[in-house]
Amino acid sequence: MKLVGFLLVLLPVIAVLAILGKRQISHNKDGSWLVPKLAGRLQKLEVLYGRALEDATGQYMEQRFRHFMAGLGILWILGVGILLLPAGDQDSGQIRRPEAGEDATGISVQLTDGEQTTEFTLEVEARSMTKAEFTDAVNDAVKMLETEIPGRNRSLDYVTEDLSFPDRDSTGRLEISWDTDDLAVIGRNGTVRRDELEKACEVTITAKLGDGIRTEEASFRAKVIPKTETETAIEKALRTLSQMEESGRKEAVFQLPEQVEGVAVKEQKISGREMICKVYPILILAAGAVFLLHESKEKEKLKGREERLSAVFYRFVKRLTLLLGAGESLQDSLLTAAAVEERFLTREVLYAVNRIRTGTAESKAYAELGRGLGLQSYVRLFSTISTAAPRGSSQLLNLLEQEVKDAEAEAKETARRRGEQASQKLLLPMFLLLIVVIGIVLYPAIAGM
Repeated sequence: MKLVGFLLVLLPVIAVLAILGKRQISHNKDGSWLVPKLAGRLQKLEVLYGRALEDATGQYMEQRFRHFMAGLGILWILGVGILLLPAGDQDSGQIRRPEAGEDATGISVQLTDGEQTTEFTLEVEARSMTKAEFTDAVNDAVKMLETEIPGRNRSLDYVTEDLSFPDRDSTGRLEISWDTDDLAVIGRNGTVRRDELEKACEVTITAKLGDGIRTEEASFRAKVIPKTETETAIEKALRTLSQMEESGRKEAVFQLPEQVEGVAVKEQKISGREMICKVYPILILAAGAVFLLHESKEKEKLKGREERLSAVFYRFVKRLTLLLGAGESLQDSLLTAAAVEERFLTREVLYAVNRIRTGTAESKAYAELGRGLGLQSYVRLFSTISTAAPRGSSQLLNLLEQEVKDAEAEAKETARRRGEQASQKLLLPMFLLLIVVIGIVLYPAIAGM
């Protein structure tokens, strides 16, 4: 609850800081590190420049800001709703016992002795009935009880765990009530108490089967093995509490005591408010995870762009060299060669050529084109073009031929590395396949032994 209150105070502070940051960015766009970063990302992914890039950046930031503020608002409203939820019912200690014929009620109880706290589920059984419906299959019910009473024990001759005392037979038409000749060792609900035993003890168990008119008894002998371990305060309190519940089954209400054997007793209730309080911080973490996932996808897009540009670099340089060697102009050659990658490379080259045709210096346009593409190979290529283009096509063609050789060698090296990576990924499937083949070969020999 305190964590929710702290987050409710923190979220408005974050919202105010976000608003102030947005205003500062709006008044001083050039001085903010965020705007150039977003603009650079959009420029690479969408190939935008000038006013179009500025508008796209503004719209992107405005959209992200609205999503961020909406998320903060939703989290804040949810937190307020959590605090306004009722804290739950007051602990009165009164537990309604089920009516006759109803299923038992399980309540969560907390035991505290000042040093140790234990939580467990206490079964509050239904009020005892005098008679219950029976069927004519009493003998079948007795046979069923002979196998079911031992429960997790190996037999009734060696009892170390609680016994199973069903309140009905397998058909559901018979009601069974239980009694023993030593309730201190085996209770009417099958609870085995062997902590104070010094030697093995034989107990007679009596099952009363009735149909409301007739009653018939069946007896079973159980041998309880003593327990040598000492009993803790919590275990002793649990045993006493179970005895109190058992002895008060004729009452309509079971009063949970505040203390048993020096151990504090409290019914453990989990309200919906507490449950949501535990989930609320997780929602905030989930919102942060969504934001990080979105950023990760943006980075994946940039990585995909770089991989596509890198993959077509060799073909682009080779085409450009062939076209220049055939006598075409540099600008036309660039446009034709850039068609190998229509989304990014073609649009970037087209923008640079249009700038040159509208008056921008060739050296400046080509250098900025290389920096805009971002990869070192393109930066080197267009730096060479910006330097050699004013000196003549022959010198540029010689430099490009050398660039083709370097690009070809780099492409072969990249292909080799990818082949090695692919072969490494295939090692595990090949190893598993080898194991399967060895198993198929050895199976006939092993089966024939």
